Amino acid sequence: MSKRTNQIVMTNEARVLKQLRERKGLSMRKAGELIGISGSLISQVENGRENVPKGERLKRLLDTYGIKEATFKNLVKNWQEEQSELEIVTELIPKLKDRDLKTVRSLIEHLITH
Repeated sequence: MSKRTNQIVMTNEARVLKQLRERKGLSMRKAGELIGISGSLISQVENGRENVPKGERLKRLLDTYGIKEATFKNLVKNWQEEQSELEIVTELIPKLKDRDLKTVRSLIEHLITH
């Protein structure tokens, strides 16, 4: 696949790949077997720890999921997901600077105690 990242970066591409795999009823392990990679690597891609593959590797994934690349790109472009407030906040927190984290922590502590 591609180089593993130091940060978790959830992309719409990763989200769509996960959704496509789940729609096919495939576990990460089974999807990996069908594609010729490990289920762990599928997990890393879907969870933003590994870059989404490109070229032939992406094509193999999409073929396994029964979808054409143009359709995949359209799904990525139009991705919308119902996320809970907790999921949204959890996704935003790693993007904050340390000083901002202190402010958020103080705000949360204030809200919890009042």
